[in-house]
Amino acid sequence: MLVQIGNMINAILIEVLGSIAENERNKIRSRQREGIEAARKRKVQLGRPALIKPVNFDSKIEEEELSPKTIMNINRFLHKAMHQAVSQKKSGKNSD
Repeated sequence: MLVQIGNMINAILIEVLGSIAENERNKIRSRQREGIEAARKRKVQLGRPALIKPVNFDSKIEEEELSPKTIMNINRFLHKAMHQAVSQKKSGKNSD
């Protein structure tokens, strides 16, 4: 009998704590949404900053003087950003 009462109390406690946690998460989401909307109204750029290629990037790729991996290491490019820049250059698209 006491074990059943203890289990019932535990179940009720878990339900209450779960409801509180869900309520807190909903508050966080709404505040975050409000903050993002306010930032957009102020014209704040959200997300990662645009990739800035070094001055000699295009000539190095054209001449293939250095491998993409070497250029990536020298200029501290991220792997994905480096390959996007190389593929844009080879396809003739310019992001500048």
